[in-house]
Amino acid sequence: MRRRWVIGGLALGALALLAGQASYEPWHQPDCFGVIGQVIFCATGKGREAVPCGLMTSPLNVMTAPFVRATIDPIIFDGVTTTPKQFAISKPANATTYRFVNPCDVDVRIRKVGSLSETVTATTGVRYLARTVEVIGTSNPSFVSIMAVSAPSTPCAPELQYGNGS
Repeated sequence: MRRRWVIGGLALGALALLAGQASYEPWHQPDCFGVIGQVIFCATGKGREAVPCGLMTSPLNVMTAPFVRATIDPIIFDGVTTTPKQFAISKPANATTYRFVNPCDVDVRIRKVGSLSETVTATTGVRYLARTVEVIGTSNPSFVSIMAVSAPSTPCAPELQYGNGS
């Protein structure tokens, strides 16, 4: 008799497990399509609904990767003053971003130019504030022109480092 109860209990347990499997609902996107495995998805907070992370509809944006240098040494723009100065530079093929370090006590402007005869002006190019670091996506410049927005009180030598990430 006791054996019947044990077998009956095991059968009911197995039945409960199978019933639980039948009610499993997979994750889906708002348009009811399934979630694919090659994309990182974030839960939306609605049932089993998920959207690709980083979208504006996602409650959690994708974390950015840290900046990783593509070259050992930075390009140093030595002797920057209020007079525009041109430099020839080369970007590594695998670099997608650059880090611009402005250790100067004044703002500087830098601009991609087509030749060493073109220059940046006080109203062109990108302005980098004094004593700041920025990481920006890059193009493939051959020449840049750089100038201080006002006269630096100490030698001014901003740095550009190619790499990947942000």
